Amino acid sequence: MNKRMVWSRILCIVELAMIPIEVVLANLTFRVSGWFATALLLAGSFLPGLGSGLVALGAFLGNSRYRRFMYCASVLTLCGIIALFLVGANVEAPAAASWGVAVYAYPIGAIMSLVGAGLVLVESFRKPLIPKDNVDAT
Repeated sequence: MNKRMVWSRILCIVELAMIPIEVVLANLTFRVSGWFATALLLAGSFLPGLGSGLVALGAFLGNSRYRRFMYCASVLTLCGIIALFLVGANVEAPAAASWGVAVYAYPIGAIMSLVGAGLVLVESFRKPLIPKDNVDAT
């Protein structure tokens, strides 16, 4: 097993371990107030985007067949986070009401990242039909 595959597995496991942290931060945000709640909200918003990017990097490093799926999940998550901040900042634009629909990309991308992390992790543990070391020789 090469280093790229090891790092692919590590990044996917880190993403799966980040999910409970994200849930705890989201629940704590509703229980506290003031600047600490704002800090928790910002951290809770960026963690899914970071995790989605980590899984996409892991899929790239492991040369997974789910790479494009993970790239799409990362783009959806990041677009949803940007839309969330635009809606939260009360942007006074003519199309401000339609930004609310774009926020749906955030949970869809996060769920896709979670499913994709599992798929990439399972794929990395499967034994290939043709050993990757001998692919170039055939």
